[in-house]
Amino acid sequence: APLEGYDVIALCETARGVLFAPRIAALPQVVALMWGAEDLVASLGGTSSRHDDGSYRDIARASRARVLLAAGAFGKSAIDAVHVDIADLDGLSNEARDAVASGFTATACIHPGQVATIRGAYAPPPEQVAWARGVLAAAEGARGVFRHEGRMIDEPILRHARSLVARAREVPRGAEG
Repeated sequence: APLEGYDVIALCETARGVLFAPRIAALPQVVALMWGAEDLVASLGGTSSRHDDGSYRDIARASRARVLLAAGAFGKSAIDAVHVDIADLDGLSNEARDAVASGFTATACIHPGQVATIRGAYAPPPEQVAWARGVLAAAEGARGVFRHEGRMIDEPILRHARSLVARAREVPRGAEG
């Protein structure tokens, strides 16, 4: 196999790439999938992945979801597309916060000026980390589904909490703000 010994981040940037995302994610040397909005739309003959208000068109949202699902189905990382409007840090922040909440493990950037915004979006707020640590501590003495601070807690919620605690450990210094 020509790729043996290499870790591959596969870019799903065309209609064909997005449609084959599950087959690509199944390859053992693939460690992550990334999608590309503008290349995707260009492969379809379109002119823009976004509406005038900056939101993604349906085809881009569907492709983003398909790549994320394919990566998740095979235990691979998913990398969200770049935000091409370099000056739109608010839009980038909103998009990156949505990406991490949806399950992306990273967001690619196109300009160094975007790095701090992306890191900040992936850094969980201290109050969320405190809640996660509290619910994980409460789970140590609980069996099955239980109640914590008025909220039902089950295994998916505990997985969310573990993810928050893990992200809090991974954020580089200086990226919190």
